[in-house]
Amino acid sequence: MAVTEAIYQDEREIFKHFSIFCSNKAKVFLRDRNVEFEATFKECKNGEVFLSSVVNANGLSLENYRMRPLDAEVSFGSDTFLFVAYPTSANSFSLPDVLRSHPKRRYPRITVIGNPYISKMYTIVTVRVVDPSIEDNELAQKIHLILSTIESNLVRSENYSMAKVTLYDGSEKSVIVQMLREYKRPFVVFNTGNLTIKDENFLSYENYVKFMMEKGASRDAIMAQLDKIKDFYVKNAIKSEIIVPLIFEEEVIGQIRVVTQKDYINKSHVIRLNSLAVNAIDNLFTKCAFEVVAKEPQPVIDLGVMGIKILVTDPDLYRYIRLGRRVYVQLYFPDDTVIKTMATIVNVYDPTPEGHQPIGVKLSSNLDWKDKRKLEEFIQSVIRLEKTQPS
Repeated sequence: MAVTEAIYQDEREIFKHFSIFCSNKAKVFLRDRNVEFEATFKECKNGEVFLSSVVNANGLSLENYRMRPLDAEVSFGSDTFLFVAYPTSANSFSLPDVLRSHPKRRYPRITVIGNPYISKMYTIVTVRVVDPSIEDNELAQKIHLILSTIESNLVRSENYSMAKVTLYDGSEKSVIVQMLREYKRPFVVFNTGNLTIKDENFLSYENYVKFMMEKGASRDAIMAQLDKIKDFYVKNAIKSEIIVPLIFEEEVIGQIRVVTQKDYINKSHVIRLNSLAVNAIDNLFTKCAFEVVAKEPQPVIDLGVMGIKILVTDPDLYRYIRLGRRVYVQLYFPDDTVIKTMATIVNVYDPTPEGHQPIGVKLSSNLDWKDKRKLEEFIQSVIRLEKTQPS
């Protein structure tokens, strides 16, 4: 399931977007729980964004929220942009460090947390994981044995010079890891002396260059990085390399990496390694997987037909939250009925002042039609209630 959110962290890129908002006098909404400000972008300079027509229904001023984080939303073109705004005066806030965007939603969403028309609505979130760092000696030994056995067999039976199996912990920054997670295909270097060789079925350094350019890297920076990679291959006498993703429930949870120093690999090596990766995942999750279940109900921040924004308050779940992760969600309605479905984490927001972690999950496309209809009817009933009440 594709993650459609884009994240901008480069200051120049963020400034460019806010300059466009200002030149088009776009509207922005700034929210803190039940308080909302509506304003118009005016100008962006010296690290600050200036606004005009700042309006609040209760007569409050942004000055009251100086240097307090406000959730901000801008609808522009075909996208919705989200960021955290820190007001610096009654009509300005500092340029944010991170800007997120996603396509506008086709379905309405309702606010749940703090909504006077909704009570007792919550979720129970479950994550199924394999975690080699867990404080359970027996389980850690089982995982280590499976991984080391795979590595040993690849070196002794498959004649690779080196083999390494890695399970991701969420801290990985490598461009190749990002590509594996996004495209879920093996990354293959058939001949390290010629990085232009490619196969349409696998990722190559051609994809690497395109991927980095899409992320905003300059061509000079990319070429410098490729020179370092070539030097690494030469110094270590590596002729070929394969990195195969370990995929469980549509999420890349790790990789198998092999290199050769004597012979070049071919397509059959990749197919064989891919098959071994499937077997490794089956073995790991049959013998070593465990479920992390929220001990307490997790609040629902807002809700739509396609997804839920959940406030994760259970510390045991924090370490397993990452984009693309599959989770099992039980959504409880005010009448104590429940919808149970798989979902995918597609947004991870900044932690709250209390240290809790808001996440956005996209519900499974296989959601039962009766459950989907129940969700639609509930959302529409709340919208009707809100429309019939005086403002």
